[in-house]
Amino acid sequence: MKKVTKMAALMLAMAMMTTALTACGGDEKGSSTATDTTVTNSQTQDSTPADAEPTESATQEAAPEADNTLTFGTNAEFPPFEFVTGNGVIDQYDGIDIAIAKQIAEKNNMTPAIENMEFASLLVALQNGQIDAAIAGMTVTDERKEEADFSIPYYTATQVMIVREDSDITSAADLADKKICVIEGYTGEICVKDMGYPYEAFKKGTDAIMELVNGKCDVVVLDSATSQKYISDNEGLKIVEDPSAFESEEYAIAVKKGNTELLDKINTAIDAMLTDGTIAELGAQYTEGLSAE
Repeated sequence: MKKVTKMAALMLAMAMMTTALTACGGDEKGSSTATDTTVTNSQTQDSTPADAEPTESATQEAAPEADNTLTFGTNAEFPPFEFVTGNGVIDQYDGIDIAIAKQIAEKNNMTPAIENMEFASLLVALQNGQIDAAIAGMTVTDERKEEADFSIPYYTATQVMIVREDSDITSAADLADKKICVIEGYTGEICVKDMGYPYEAFKKGTDAIMELVNGKCDVVVLDSATSQKYISDNEGLKIVEDPSAFESEEYAIAVKKGNTELLDKINTAIDAMLTDGTIAELGAQYTEGLSAE
């Protein structure tokens, strides 16, 4: 009996030990999982102590990047100076002015951007800060100098008359009894107004040219290089010049009045491009073949 009792006691002890080991294994696994979860939650919710200063990377992420964009306003209806194309120099915009704008920005380690708008809105956009500068084949006039500051000139042009090939217009004096079309805000409008002739103003050069092509007007007064582009694209048109009526004019870039810092940067870039022949090369590149056509 005593022997049996010892055997039974031994078996009972072994069974209790097995149970205890099994229970301890389960508790250890559960404890480990709970600890991992706690650590993970702690890292996710608050990995930085409340009184710790933010790291450099955190500061960089929180602070907005400095705006290094130079935004030019233009009226992309004035080829070969600015126009819309499939693969432009800046986004979908191309032309002599756009190429100049791109180089000005890059020479100042800035990123160029274009805002396309109606020509008459450009100086207003400068004043309200919508754009940093306006480049749009803009002629410097005393009236415009009251609204903006201008860079050194980068291009010289003149006004001409676009007429149909069978037109009897040979000089500005012949405009007296003709239906004249101009583009709103362009120098051509100023010239015709100063001459005292009535006219119809369009917001887009293409619209004025189509009016002429369709026989609904007699003449379009417009800048010389742009006129060459339009007659090369439209058969049956020609250019009539009258130096005695239309003086030469200078294109420049406009900035908000008093923005001397930006104006100095633009002037330095333009001066360099005039000196090394870059602007002359761009002019030749974009107007090549126009005079011959």
